Amino acid sequence: MKKIFCFLTIMAVVGMAACSIGKEAGDETVSLSTDASSVTENDDVSGGNEAPEIEVKEGVYADYAFITIGGEIKRYKLFSEDLGDIDLTCVADDNLLFKWGAGDAWRFYEMKEYPELDRVLGLGPGGGIFEAAPFRGVKISEIEAVKNSEAVLLLNGSVESGKEIWEDFYTKTSKHMPASVIIADCYTQSSNVSEALKQAEAGDYPCLYFKKLTYDGVEYVLEPVCRVDDEYVVRKDEDYDRDTKYFKYLRHFEGEAEFPTMIYSYYSIYILTDDGASDRDEIESSQWMDTTGAILYAEVFGEYTWKDNAPFLPLQ
Repeated sequence: MKKIFCFLTIMAVVGMAACSIGKEAGDETVSLSTDASSVTENDDVSGGNEAPEIEVKEGVYADYAFITIGGEIKRYKLFSEDLGDIDLTCVADDNLLFKWGAGDAWRFYEMKEYPELDRVLGLGPGGGIFEAAPFRGVKISEIEAVKNSEAVLLLNGSVESGKEIWEDFYTKTSKHMPASVIIADCYTQSSNVSEALKQAEAGDYPCLYFKKLTYDGVEYVLEPVCRVDDEYVVRKDEDYDRDTKYFKYLRHFEGEAEFPTMIYSYYSIYILTDDGASDRDEIESSQWMDTTGAILYAEVFGEYTWKDNAPFLPLQ
């Protein structure tokens, strides 16, 4: 499956489903049901039994799937997709990526329960698959609580608080001393979207993602965590280990913006990678190669001097 990268390349490769995700904008309960029956966690709908058919009356806009289930339109945040041979229809004005024809139907075939996350897999008539989940933004008070905890807070990829915590972690790991750090990624809404999409996404921002970076003296491990009762708890995917990433190196790059069109004038970033020799440009440009040539990396800490044209709406 191809991963959906919803934000900047700052979050590329990490590929994590956020544990701060709730049910839907406004914390409304998401009902996954058809007119005939409801599908619950314990229902066997993935293999052997015919899954209930659900006609999709909407489509996929930007990073969202709008699905009609049981007479109600449900909105899901996509986090991966493989469209197969679905006919793509691009309509730039309203950000429509693709839509279904009148005779097409998607069928819901699996739901798994995670802490605060319902995962939905959809199967299309052409073999395409999408994976999505309900989504909601967080309150400013939740962000303030992170600032007052032993965590590093990044706002749109740039350090907002906890810089000294990060520097202590980096100093220890540079000496091959075991250490760990909690990193919270907070994102505000982009200003470079249509007014219609901005209104549709309003309840989804700011959003907050947590991860834990651990170094044992040899290897770096990056894994998603949840904030539960003021504690950061590692969330394990019982079926797959796909949310946990392993790296050999933590590398630091800094400098002035390479081009005048950049949205920042200065950067200082730390990335995890298994490549200890390539420079930043080589690592990032490798992402445009085929999978055999791409250098796996994850940016885990950044400090940027943003220009006035940086496309981030303020926290509110």
